[in-house]
Amino acid sequence: MKKRYPLLLSAVLVGGVWVSPAAAQEIADNAVVRTAPGAVVAHVLSADSLGAGRIVEVFGDLTKARHVAVLVPGVSWTGPLIADETAATRRHPAVQARALLTRMREDDPAHESAVVVWLDYDPPQDLGVAAARSDRAIAGAPRLARFVATLPRTANVTLVCHSYGSVVCGHAAPHLRVSDIVAIGSPGMDVERRADLGTTARVWAGRAEGDPIGLVPYTRYGDLGHGADPTAPAFGALPLPVDGAYGHNDYLAPGTASLAAMARIAVGQPGAVTGAAAS
Repeated sequence: MKKRYPLLLSAVLVGGVWVSPAAAQEIADNAVVRTAPGAVVAHVLSADSLGAGRIVEVFGDLTKARHVAVLVPGVSWTGPLIADETAATRRHPAVQARALLTRMREDDPAHESAVVVWLDYDPPQDLGVAAARSDRAIAGAPRLARFVATLPRTANVTLVCHSYGSVVCGHAAPHLRVSDIVAIGSPGMDVERRADLGTTARVWAGRAEGDPIGLVPYTRYGDLGHGADPTAPAFGALPLPVDGAYGHNDYLAPGTASLAAMARIAVGQPGAVTGAAAS
């Protein structure tokens, strides 16, 4: 069931002050998340200074992992920002990777899991014209495909593609050996239908209430725009539950249905995801 906030009357108590749900979400997004003692540390697989800086890091033992989830972040992220966790908030890919890994381990404690944060491409650094174009996604897609090809062939691999990262995943899809592709907060995947992605993987899509990405036109005009809305029924993706998530950066927050669903998908339990006609 989706969250509903009655106009004017809706409020959330934060630090003894009543604020709107959107303001409460902004406070949560900007709150520093302290890494708990003993938390899984990031191991850098590759890093370079090309563009604004690129990085690929892993949480967990990739060599032994039966289940691997690859997070592909979107606009504004750089290698140095991902490597520096001193002021990491809940939108930080490392924070999200740990949250997903924790759930994956809970859902399948018998097998090793690992989560990769993959930023071996150059995302647009703001929501300007570059974010409406696909050239950066097209350039990054072959590198994503090459990286996925290096993962253990015995592992079940899932892509979790956030925001502009889902455009990268859309272009890489025909060349990926993965079981599932998840698009969250997506501006489009540069196709009109799931079938146009050219993949045998299950494709999931979800958009949370209050996510401003829903305001994009979901069309193409010349070289601007990223095509159809992946969450629209006509697109043909499986619906990802997003209850408990709000806004653009909440999909991997603990306690949300979206985090629980993505963990189940990543450990090879898609049939356990509510509303999934998965096989």
